[in-house]
Amino acid sequence: MQIPPYEHPVWQSQQGMRPGGLDITAQALSLCGLQPGARILDVGCGAGATLRFLTTPRTGTGTTPQYGLAGFGVDISTALLRRAQDGSLAGFTQANAEQLPFANDSLDAVISECALSIFDADAALRECHRVLKPGGCLMVSDLYARDETGLPALRSLPAGTSFGSVMPRAAIESKLAGVGLQLSIWQDCSEKLKEFPVCSLSTAAQVDVFDLIIVAGKAKLGYYWLVARKGSTWTSLNN
Repeated sequence: MQIPPYEHPVWQSQQGMRPGGLDITAQALSLCGLQPGARILDVGCGAGATLRFLTTPRTGTGTTPQYGLAGFGVDISTALLRRAQDGSLAGFTQANAEQLPFANDSLDAVISECALSIFDADAALRECHRVLKPGGCLMVSDLYARDETGLPALRSLPAGTSFGSVMPRAAIESKLAGVGLQLSIWQDCSEKLKEFPVCSLSTAAQVDVFDLIIVAGKAKLGYYWLVARKGSTWTSLNN
């Protein structure tokens, strides 16, 4: 039985499963104005590193950011959820991004890191909109295609790479608007891909590393983070 790439030991040996790590999480969160105790959901939470970061109680000491949020995580992987629950202050549930087990208008924020491209994006974004309170904040970071002419090559890769479902920026913005989420900021941080363990990804997904690099180059694969609001009247910071 083939191990899903995100559960592969080679992949899990990495410090983080997404480029930029917690630095990008902190940048996005700084724009959301969340207060201690605010309810945040991590969709595709994996082994729970982000939620450990976000739920650390505020003590007023140390140099690491302390947010003191009330965190929840969903993932489809039983193995990763077992790891996430170990010593975490957050609550975890096995669930799909397309069917979130939360009430309407019940969350202050939703975050999804390096995962939107492996979901049914339309259904997942509709669910994010549904569970967010009016004015609630959505934070996403993920891969995107900066050259749409390379999309057919991406689609030819095995599903385990997650590259096959990568979208161009225009498609992502259209999907956000289509479910009623207003984009506040889009930040390209493609330079973070230089730190990304491509060899680990190719091993976990069982694809030749050179094929991966060639195809990624054709699509000018990039990385972004964004913040969007439900029913926001914010002035867009988008560049």
